[in-house]
Amino acid sequence: MARHYRRGMFSTDAAWRRLGIATAVSLWRRYRVAAALAGAIALSAAAAIIYQQYNNVEPAKEPETLAISPMETVRVVDFENAPLPVVVERIREVYGVEVEGLPENADDYVLSLRYEGTPVDLIDTINDILSTEITVKER
Repeated sequence: MARHYRRGMFSTDAAWRRLGIATAVSLWRRYRVAAALAGAIALSAAAAIIYQQYNNVEPAKEPETLAISPMETVRVVDFENAPLPVVVERIREVYGVEVEGLPENADDYVLSLRYEGTPVDLIDTINDILSTEITVKER
């Protein structure tokens, strides 16, 4: 046995090399490194494209301001057992409109109402409830 012994004969590295496995392991390692690099490059390119798309967007325009007349303004008005002249004064304050055509006995009319809408619709509702002929004019 001693006569056939050679240095490195029973080495595991030499055995793997003789079987051709050591070379295959290093090839797989090279492929994994190459695949990782390719993936990193692809992700970087995708991130650059997305970044460019989002940064080339035109700046948002300022919203256009629309002139809304007091007749189209929607507000909430609340009355609890209020005489009609008080109701009309509150409508003038809230909506900024003129109310005309109050009946002579306006103090005799009492109104309890919670309303959300325009002044024209509110006056129409009051006319329907109280059977009056009140009108609204813009100031």
